[in-house]
Amino acid sequence: MRERPVRSILRRRRLGPALVTADPEETVCAAAKRMAENSCGSILVMDEGRMAGIFTERDVMVRVVAAGRDPAKTKLREVMTADPDTIEAGEPVTEAVRRMDEGAYRHLPVVEAGEVVGVLSIRDIPVLELGRMAAELDERHRLAERIW
Repeated sequence: MRERPVRSILRRRRLGPALVTADPEETVCAAAKRMAENSCGSILVMDEGRMAGIFTERDVMVRVVAAGRDPAKTKLREVMTADPDTIEAGEPVTEAVRRMDEGAYRHLPVVEAGEVVGVLSIRDIPVLELGRMAAELDERHRLAERIW
């Protein structure tokens, strides 16, 4: 049985704009407002048409607020995750879950033919897909705990 591709999840949930983006020189405050307006937990930081990074709601908490930075003055370039991992749109959803679990990501940019086509959020992954992978994920976590 062929596994479900990541692109199928992106197409299923597409209600708002395909990509929510910001310039690296935009402030955290402006980016957070755009994320709120679009009901999304991440924003792609684009520099001259190329993905330079990703900025997430967790980055707001950890890299800005908890670090004592001023969101109205802090530029995304200073606090984004530069050159984030990506996944091809044709890859199986299970591979996306593995990468997200391994890297502790909640958001994973999706590319197709070298272009960013969306961002996969852990919330987008159907519960049944996660349920099928529960044993594998549990085993991965147990192995990781033994290593540490």
